[in-house]
Amino acid sequence: MTFSEGHVPASPVDGVELVVVRELAAIVAPGMYTVQEPTDERVQRAGAVVSAFVTQGPVLPAPVGVVFRSRDAVVRWLELHYVALSDALSFVDDRVVGRVHVFRPTTLGDAETGSDLASVAAETLRELRRSAVATVPLRIEQITGIVLSAAFLIEQELWKDFASKVEEQATRVPNVRLELTGPWPPYDFVQMQFGG
Repeated sequence: MTFSEGHVPASPVDGVELVVVRELAAIVAPGMYTVQEPTDERVQRAGAVVSAFVTQGPVLPAPVGVVFRSRDAVVRWLELHYVALSDALSFVDDRVVGRVHVFRPTTLGDAETGSDLASVAAETLRELRRSAVATVPLRIEQITGIVLSAAFLIEQELWKDFASKVEEQATRVPNVRLELTGPWPPYDFVQMQFGG
């Protein structure tokens, strides 16, 4: 899903087209109306399509394997969810995602590995949240319920500042490693409802 304004009628990806309803455009490819399992090939293809469109404007990536019965069904779905989709695209416009994972290197002894990782992670991720528009937990420590990995929605122009803050936090805590990946499209911040 993207805005249609600013897009040329042709898709930047072979085999992919746009179904346009006012300012919205669903990014679609023809296929069979059957269950589409998220194979490695389909996931890579979907990632390449999202990457191609995200260079042109905001994108709301749907889960891999979403299938509609017909082009008319796509149009009806866009019309039904027009306001929510427009608002969501506006929310992620000019924003990217960084995923931060907090862990202890496996080379440390068991006593050190099991110590207060959860509290260090909580403090570190809380500090990073101040630089983000929104945050979504990705991995939670089972015993304490404290987040060990999170996705952060960042203003695109502030990406380098966010990366510097992650490095700063990493130097602040000994025996803990922070890993930042990204910038990514807003995969972690998109939830879509599809009828059965």
